[in-house]
Amino acid sequence: MRKFTFLLLCLLLVKLENAQSITWASNIAPIFYNNCTKCHHTDGIAPFSLVDYNDAFQQAENIKSDVNIKKMPPWSPDPTYTRLAYERLLTPAEISLITDWVNDGAPMGDTTLAPVKPVYTNGSQLGTPSLSLTIPTFTVPVNQTTDIYQCFAIPSNLVTDQFITAMEIVPGNPSIVHHVLVYQDTTGICAALDSASPGPGYLNFGGVGTNKAILIGGWVPGASPSFMPANFGIKIFKNAYIVLQIHYPAGDNGRSDSTKINLLLANSISRQVSMAPILNYFTNINAPLSIPADSIITFNEHYQLPNIDISALSVAPHNHLIGQKWLSYGITPVNDTIPFIRINNWDFHWQGFYNFRNIMKIPAQTTLWAYCTYNNTSSNLNNPNTPPITVNAGDFTTDEMMLVYFSYTPYQTGDENIQLDTSALINLNDTLGPLGLNEVAKSIVSTPQLYDAAPNPANNETLITYYLPGADKVELKVFDLQGRLVDQVNATNIIGFNNIKYNTSKLQSATYLISLVSSSGVKTKQLVVTR
Repeated sequence: MRKFTFLLLCLLLVKLENAQSITWASNIAPIFYNNCTKCHHTDGIAPFSLVDYNDAFQQAENIKSDVNIKKMPPWSPDPTYTRLAYERLLTPAEISLITDWVNDGAPMGDTTLAPVKPVYTNGSQLGTPSLSLTIPTFTVPVNQTTDIYQCFAIPSNLVTDQFITAMEIVPGNPSIVHHVLVYQDTTGICAALDSASPGPGYLNFGGVGTNKAILIGGWVPGASPSFMPANFGIKIFKNAYIVLQIHYPAGDNGRSDSTKINLLLANSISRQVSMAPILNYFTNINAPLSIPADSIITFNEHYQLPNIDISALSVAPHNHLIGQKWLSYGITPVNDTIPFIRINNWDFHWQGFYNFRNIMKIPAQTTLWAYCTYNNTSSNLNNPNTPPITVNAGDFTTDEMMLVYFSYTPYQTGDENIQLDTSALINLNDTLGPLGLNEVAKSIVSTPQLYDAAPNPANNETLITYYLPGADKVELKVFDLQGRLVDQVNATNIIGFNNIKYNTSKLQSATYLISLVSSSGVKTKQLVVTR
């Protein structure tokens, strides 16, 4: 009997140990399928697949290293500055699971417990596109020693003006397509350049050969198809040429590509969206863009908006290999600060167009600012020159740029309520570790910000928006003009932007004061309620 009891105890201990062990099937596959395999699958843009256990096992040590230094999943924006749409972030618990799994020998576990494998067809994620265009097959010359910016002008054959409501760019050869910019051209200049070149396509390092071409989109590795909110769209004119400028880096000799663009179109929409590098090194930089050898320099750009409120959908900083840090924000006429984006460790290979989680109102006459730090020393591992040499503005990858693109439209009441990403936010809880906070940023947004409620005046509901630069417990209170507390609003404490829908139907028609109370003081805005 004693021997049987001992054997039973051993079996129970083994079962308990197996239940507590971290395995690919039970713990790791769900993380990979939710966060990694969109790129890491057969014929995906990543160099290896993570769909099967054997593939993951072979890369286990690299995976552990990359997730701990937050190289993977690739996400350059600092989430403690602004929470943007479609963040590619792992939680601290997920990183810990991966680390412990690798340290324990990366066991497979019971495969019957694994989630269903995702299936990737590499087909269109738009369903059936309204318009699908493919460039002629282009082969990088075998003797090519510099980067290529090849432009392809493709007739749209549209007989009426249309509006782009979704765009998908599918690289024909992801291993050689560094990025794609998409323009429309109605002048015929791009088509003439294409026709005159032995091609396919034509070489052009600065844009696409005409300043009259209009930027309408872009793609970088890891980018998803872009979808406009309902009734929003980018206008494409009838008979326009769609011009793809594709960057093929040096070293891709003899490889071929046939990149495709898919579009969903609408005959009419109510809101037309524009896209432009409002902050740029051509017109609003503080000094000529030139970075001497062995120097670290920060440049700034600023531009005051005209007398019209705008609604911003996305922001996209852009520069090259010498870039190190980015910071962009707005200062309103009443001296409120609106954070757009901060990147503490710029990665030329992972840049993109970053949507805001909600459409962002930027008041008229707000001054937009951008700071970019360039590291032209040997400490910059991406420096293309050894030893470093002076780097000036230009279109080659070894030159530099300083651009901040915005997609935007004139503001209409209620735009702040339009969500571009409805997924739940990862709770940071100050567990991301030191992120190398930009010294400029410390002086720009160091206290919570409260913005004007919208709509204001309000009838039955308004949106209260505030920004927290760090972990802080805040309260939202509503006072009448005699200073009496009339209501307290349930406040969230998320680092970055917080949006609270507030029911004003319980308030009488009057003027009130909304106060954001935090550890650093009180911010107050006026709210008018009308019936």
